Amino acid sequence: MKKNVFALVWIVVLLVALAGCGNSGNNSASPTSGSTAVPEAGESAAPSAEPVTIKVANWSPAADMEPVLKAYEDSHPGVTLEYVELADNGDSVAGMKKLDLLVASGENLDVVFMPGATDYSQRAGLGLLAPLNDLISKEGITLADEYTIDPSVDGKVYALPDTLENYFVLLNKDKLDAAGLAVPTEWSWDDYLDYAAKLTSGTGPSKTFGTYFHTWAMYWELGIINQEKDNNLVNNGALNIDSAGIRKSLELRNKAEESGVAVPYADTISQKLAYRSEFFTGHAAMIVTGNWMIGESGGSEEFPATFTTAFAPMPSNSAGEPSGVSIANGNYVGILEKSKHPQEAYDFIRWYSTEGEQMQNVYSAWKKQDVDQFIAGVKTKAMSPDKIDGTSLAYVIKNAKPAPLSVPPTYQGELETAFTKETELFILKQQDLETTISKAQSELQKIVDANK
Repeated sequence: MKKNVFALVWIVVLLVALAGCGNSGNNSASPTSGSTAVPEAGESAAPSAEPVTIKVANWSPAADMEPVLKAYEDSHPGVTLEYVELADNGDSVAGMKKLDLLVASGENLDVVFMPGATDYSQRAGLGLLAPLNDLISKEGITLADEYTIDPSVDGKVYALPDTLENYFVLLNKDKLDAAGLAVPTEWSWDDYLDYAAKLTSGTGPSKTFGTYFHTWAMYWELGIINQEKDNNLVNNGALNIDSAGIRKSLELRNKAEESGVAVPYADTISQKLAYRSEFFTGHAAMIVTGNWMIGESGGSEEFPATFTTAFAPMPSNSAGEPSGVSIANGNYVGILEKSKHPQEAYDFIRWYSTEGEQMQNVYSAWKKQDVDQFIAGVKTKAMSPDKIDGTSLAYVIKNAKPAPLSVPPTYQGELETAFTKETELFILKQQDLETTISKAQSELQKIVDANK
């Protein structure tokens, strides 16, 4: 808690320092306040005929950004993009610290990238970012038609969604074929456990488990992160612990543990197991994971692909509910409230979050991304492209149902640590389900109260 509070205070102090440097003072700490720097809809939409320079700040290495920035400059005469590398090692956390220091020192930036909803919402709430609603209206687009993530914060849009991060299931297709199982397209957690049982075989060190659940907090929340609403431990200040979703999550883990179809949690923590090695060595046949594993399914130096990886949507909590629903996050790209070229900056971030992302072949939040082209691009770079099951991957991407943006509280890390402490006692048979729910409710409420 102290760490988070300190971080917020640090950001506020930096912004106050900026205001004291003789700037216009139009910064507002309210995310609902409008920006005088953004033209109103109906005003002249034409960019300045004068050449402009847009300063773009991102933590990615300059060498990675140069091709896409040059492509934009080539197609937009009169616009120069000056890249500001926020970290020399691609570290987004360090990049955000550098960004705040630059802003506080009066650096004249235009476009900024942010790695996730929390970083985005914090800077929007502090008045750092320009509202984009008027520019979006002027362009005449409906954001829901363009992107899979709604980036609105209290009704205002302060950034466009860039990359997409959501969850699905990786499966060892060789083991599915051997067991006579089809790659699921619609399934529930009960079906998942049934698959896990049928994929479990052998004994001792050579045993294959049906599934593996990593130590991350999300693996204790599988019954809520597949929901469109109320998919955090705390939603709008209210705890979500004594709920059907959390009970479903804990019961799922307990059933898998007791039936021996999941890698024992005691082994996971005592041997410090890693999810990549558990899946790619064939020790576990299925794993819930995210889109960062798509490229790795084609093999890596550390884990060469020795079997075909298939993809399935996130299971639902019960039969009849839609599969493929997942909380979603990713990178965001916005315009600083003090930018002198908001229209040109907006034109760039629209291009970058659509055509620019397709050019780089990243997993994008743009609904019009050519999925087949994306998969072909992934296979082009893969060490073993034939080990990526393109059919199931295309189905999962095209049928994904990312939940609306739900910004976690700044003290999310404290909540997850406290929740995991109680759930570990449950899975290790040191307390029952009701005791776990009751104690987690009490401990997390203390954290919520301390952060009011």
